[in-house]
Amino acid sequence: MGFGWGQRLNPAGIANPSPFSQSTSYTPRRDRHTPRVTILRSLPFTVPFETRVLIFRHSVARDRSSQGGDIETAMWGPDGAVVARCTVRRGREFEDGFSGLNALGSKLKKRISITFVNELGMEEAGIDGGGVFKEFLTRLSKQAFDINYGLFQATREQRLYPNPSAYARGDDQLRYLEFLGRVVGKAMYEGILVDVQFAEFFLAKWLGRQSYLDDLPSLDPELYQGMIFLKNYQGNVEDLALNLTVSEQEFGQTRNVELVRNGSQIPVTNENRIQYIYMVANYKLNFLIARQSAAFFSGLKDIVNPRWLRMFNQQELQMLLSGSSSLDIDLQDLKRNVVYAQGFDESHPTIANFWKIVERDFTPEERSLLVRFVTSCSRPPLLGFSELNPKFSIRSSGEDENRLPTASTCVNLLKLPVYKDESQMRTKLRYAINSGAGFELS
Repeated sequence: MGFGWGQRLNPAGIANPSPFSQSTSYTPRRDRHTPRVTILRSLPFTVPFETRVLIFRHSVARDRSSQGGDIETAMWGPDGAVVARCTVRRGREFEDGFSGLNALGSKLKKRISITFVNELGMEEAGIDGGGVFKEFLTRLSKQAFDINYGLFQATREQRLYPNPSAYARGDDQLRYLEFLGRVVGKAMYEGILVDVQFAEFFLAKWLGRQSYLDDLPSLDPELYQGMIFLKNYQGNVEDLALNLTVSEQEFGQTRNVELVRNGSQIPVTNENRIQYIYMVANYKLNFLIARQSAAFFSGLKDIVNPRWLRMFNQQELQMLLSGSSSLDIDLQDLKRNVVYAQGFDESHPTIANFWKIVERDFTPEERSLLVRFVTSCSRPPLLGFSELNPKFSIRSSGEDENRLPTASTCVNLLKLPVYKDESQMRTKLRYAINSGAGFELS
């Protein structure tokens, strides 16, 4: 708007709140000037979302190849050399993950091997073929993005954004945020879905955008309505007794912050109300979280090229990170893409009972738990189960009906005893998917 306040509210060195503005191109040299690349850069939303997701995945594959990996090798293929091993105590995934992996920086792109230690201090059995790392990433995200941890706050709609308090601007907290940026980048890089929902104004910054008044509803819809009321007020604005300050809460205490020098002495008038409105929006959406956002994005761009993200809008970025918002699993899609082995096929009585239980008796939450039990993620792949690699598989684990179902998440494999009694299978399945006992069940 040309009021000259944007630079005043931005901390030194953050004239442009987005650290993505100077990123380098991911496009191969030979494709740099093709019409398709030009369209993708200039008008990405003319290309179907599914196609852009595939382009994103291809860009990741090329990046992996440029670092010495095989472009055709799956995430945990035989060519992927482990660059770090990390032992993680259950319940302390964020603490141990930060201690063991933060120093890697951009090398977090490469293969990481995780070993879980249970509550008894014993290492859990199982070779990390990718499933253990996926579980680690999922559990770490659940801990670190919990608002009680203090690094993030939630809007009324439970969408997350960096905690704007002074506490979250401390050096230790900024290091945590930078690490979490890498964690989110790693999840996107590997196609691992994590159940973290971000506020749209924060996602907009991933696209190189500063947030403005139109983004305020995603943070504080009541404040937005108040600003719109002020903008359209027909009377004398000075009658509202406002000045160039904004209120904020810090540890339960409310204080007024001057938006300009001596702002508490300057009334809001009909002449300066537009300036005031945009100053309030800028303060809330940009200034308060500038350092936190810069730290987070510094980590994110260590893993994911910012140009890749600009193919998407905020809602699509959220889907790329955490999949569909629907709790229910598309069972028909899952059934079409299941692979059976070791005596099982779709006509086997045990398999028939299995699908009957999952379709008829399981709640949407239990179906999500089943998918998590087998794949380590409660959400399906972004483009459906046909994209899951390896395929979701079910094989017989023998005739002992006293055994529980088990899973090998590294290969997305459900090992199911040949239960003859439907009620027994239902009970055993529910116990297994709710047990949370980890890889010792495998």
